[in-house]
Amino acid sequence: MINLNELLHDDDFCCTYQIVRKTTTWENGRPVYSDVTITVEGIVLPASSKDIESIPEADRRHGLKTFFADFDKPLNVSDTETISDFCIWKGKRYKMISDWDYSANGFYKAVGELLGNEP
Repeated sequence: MINLNELLHDDDFCCTYQIVRKTTTWENGRPVYSDVTITVEGIVLPASSKDIESIPEADRRHGLKTFFADFDKPLNVSDTETISDFCIWKGKRYKMISDWDYSANGFYKAVGELLGNEP
């Protein structure tokens, strides 16, 4: 496999953005939610038609961006065990709605839906 990781840090392509990850701890039998913000270096592009095709029809929205990163694990997408991560790029907040694990090639990819300005 070709490792494309170095492109994520090439000045011609990369930028920095923040990942906001929800964490849950239990205190006295109740969940306590908190946010962890991580700054990463990667690539942000408009979502391609191929990316959009892979998203279920009900999830297709406007303002989609594709986020690439070599973060230590994939960006979270909501399921029965996790809550979607949010990425903040250029003051805009994007909720992750689909992800791909290309860790064999040195990166992860996720598509985020524009929610609006950073709170």
